[in-house]
Amino acid sequence: MNFHSVKESFKGLLASSLIFTLLSLSESQAHTFQTNLYPDIELKEDKLVIELWIATFLFPPLQHLNYGDGKERPNEKSDRKNIESFFNDTCPVTINGLRKPPELEWLKFEEMDEVSHLGETTDLTMAKLKFNYPIKEDVKKIKFGWGLWFADEPITVKDPQSLETVSHNPNVLDMLIFVEGEAQPLYITKTEPEFIWHAEPKVFTENPIIVTKTTGAPINVPLASILILFAGLILFIIKATQANILSKIAVLIITLFCSIICKDYLKVPVNLSHRLKAPELDTEGTKDTFTKLHRGIYRAFESETEDAIYNNLAKSVTQSLVGPLYEDIYQSLIMRDEGGAVSRVNRIEYLNIQTIENEGHEQHQVSCSWQVHGTVRHWGHNHLRTNEYEADYALAIENGVWKIASSNVNMQKRVRSKKGNEGKFNSDQKS
Repeated sequence: MNFHSVKESFKGLLASSLIFTLLSLSESQAHTFQTNLYPDIELKEDKLVIELWIATFLFPPLQHLNYGDGKERPNEKSDRKNIESFFNDTCPVTINGLRKPPELEWLKFEEMDEVSHLGETTDLTMAKLKFNYPIKEDVKKIKFGWGLWFADEPITVKDPQSLETVSHNPNVLDMLIFVEGEAQPLYITKTEPEFIWHAEPKVFTENPIIVTKTTGAPINVPLASILILFAGLILFIIKATQANILSKIAVLIITLFCSIICKDYLKVPVNLSHRLKAPELDTEGTKDTFTKLHRGIYRAFESETEDAIYNNLAKSVTQSLVGPLYEDIYQSLIMRDEGGAVSRVNRIEYLNIQTIENEGHEQHQVSCSWQVHGTVRHWGHNHLRTNEYEADYALAIENGVWKIASSNVNMQKRVRSKKGNEGKFNSDQKS
């Protein structure tokens, strides 16, 4: 499985993660209650995206398609208008007070053997649809309507651990909307089938990446023209005591004319910009710089393309660390023993940071412990996860900029998520 195929399947779900982030779940257990109707929502800079994973028999435009029936599967081109029209009528979306029609980007199918559906085991065909809602302005408010529901009776299933009978209401959509990499709760029920999301007030904060040097394009100096002007000046001075006024004027005109003609010849680049030294860091400055760079690693994985991830990682870590770090994080994003579940980081909480300054002020050792609060998404289900880490890092200067130069993870463990984290997906916070 290469990067592009994963991004194709999980684009909009993959976001940020850190070194060896979000451990694969050793205590993973089978989910006995599945609705097989999972919307996933993300607000991007230029569009709202809704990815819908749904059993075909639950989606009327596709309900004629059944598991193993041998029928040709439609695609985003063959049945676009019918699907877009149905979804627009059934699940309307209003952005900033204006009703927005969906645009179907792709439609895919997957045959599923012996999966759970409302407590029963069955074979089914899952349809995966991606709808886009283009936007050209700042989004202040989004109103979601939902009309895909089950029968009103609650479903009872037996819990595999306690063996007790548990009642579930399938007509509750407890979802997340991802905005700028942060997860925010979105709750819709059959009795309250609308939800209005409001944008939070913009807060202007400092750039998380420390840039400590100035750069500028070199200036091309026309050396040929300068030499001609210099020669003309010498000749003018010589003629000043010997020639008449017409000769002097002729010298000036010829000199200027020749310098203009030769302005594109023999150019010499001169860089007038100056490089600033990376600032010396005291204890608090080292901690502040480290946490900004550390979070920058997480933010790098919110990028859309592999190249962009590499480029953004290079803003936080040295060039020698980019490749290994990318491989570690990429492999951890797809949680193998969760059946390909996708992890997303919601919040970083720093527990303890200790620093040691090396001789010469050009390197600092940092020992850090922190927790990653996130969600694991498995076929539309959101599971809160908290993992704790301890690691040693080194900060060093590369090209006049402080960066993370090395890392060594000493401890990583799964910890119980705090109740206060449920429904609370804040931006990164520092303890």
